[in-house]
Amino acid sequence: MQKVKLIHEIRAVKNKKELANIVRAQRISEKVLRYIIGELKSGITEIQIANLIKKKYISHGVNVLSFPPIVSFGKNTANIHHEPSKTKLKKGDIIMFDFGCTVNHYCSDMTRTYFWGDPNIKQKKVYLATLEAMDRAIKKIESGERRAKIIDKSARSFLAKKYKNNFQHGLGHGVGTVIHEWPNFKPKSEDILPTGCVMTVEPGIYIKGFGGVRVEDMILITQKSCKNLTKIPKNLQKIILNPII
Repeated sequence: MQKVKLIHEIRAVKNKKELANIVRAQRISEKVLRYIIGELKSGITEIQIANLIKKKYISHGVNVLSFPPIVSFGKNTANIHHEPSKTKLKKGDIIMFDFGCTVNHYCSDMTRTYFWGDPNIKQKKVYLATLEAMDRAIKKIESGERRAKIIDKSARSFLAKKYKNNFQHGLGHGVGTVIHEWPNFKPKSEDILPTGCVMTVEPGIYIKGFGGVRVEDMILITQKSCKNLTKIPKNLQKIILNPII
């Protein structure tokens, strides 16, 4: 008996027009992020940066964001869903941005972590471990793996060996007209990724009293591999920022 496709399965597969909207939203977000990096300076607050993000989106003709921007500095980066506060940026801080916008109702989603000055040994190790976890998950997808829980495990098991119980959310989720859409990367997920869906891959490590690192790309699932839709660099050399007083 042929399986009847459910609405969420049909919605997950993006046609060319839908995909173009998601990519356009992502390109605008990348422009906003580049602008925001140039506006960072010691003493600026998370709220000030969050407001600059919103204003910059408006200047690009965007009035609806995927979700309220997450901006966190220092120890606040250990809070997965941190709301921007009056915390000021200082040298040695980890900086985390997680934001996206909509184009014709289609969402984008991206997280980048930066260092305000040279990272210490622990900061560097946490960042490189997160990046390695992401790379392992994407390579699984590239190899043709489509079982969500197996892809999640490829990142989660790697991080668990280094930072036990610090990866406290799913590896990622589908993106479309809502920011969290079927399918989902979770340890017990029974989802199978269909060709044509757009997924986030976003491993993270969160250490209370120290800080956190999350890196998130959007990935298009192709027939035999995948395509990364996110064009902002994430290698260690590119995410170390020179502190401006």
